[in-house]
Amino acid sequence: MTQRQNETAASATVDHDGHETAFRGLLASVAGCFARCETRETFARMARGMLMELEDVNCWSLAEAIGERGPHRLHHLLSRAVWDEEAVLQRTAAWAVGLLDDGDGILIADETGDAKSSTDAVAAARQYSGTVGGVDLCQVAVHLTFATSAGHCLIGRRLYFTQ
Repeated sequence: MTQRQNETAASATVDHDGHETAFRGLLASVAGCFARCETRETFARMARGMLMELEDVNCWSLAEAIGERGPHRLHHLLSRAVWDEEAVLQRTAAWAVGLLDDGDGILIADETGDAKSSTDAVAAARQYSGTVGGVDLCQVAVHLTFATSAGHCLIGRRLYFTQ
């Protein structure tokens, strides 16, 4: 395939207008979670950046991709800005379920363990994880996914704490 054929094939399979409409719907559903319009706008720009195909995703690469001079606004959003992160997660999950629900959706619970090199991470402990193949220093999380024939989305997550 030539470069022009690739571009034609991609443009024929991606509904850019539908994507933009859906993304605006998501932003409208979470708008009330932000105390200031500047914070809401930074969130929207960061979310757009996270949807880009970037080789490395961090505040520096996101800032560069969305046209910021540096990562300072993104750092502020993630560390000091006033917004309800949990409400954003809940509203985003509800939005995604509404978008994907075809009446035959199912919930999938998945326990995943990630190996850790130190106990500095929250909930990292010597515990059993199928991912690492036994007992090791790891962090275990349970993820809840909603799946339909139209797609799937993560709608919940919790770390598993051992005693």
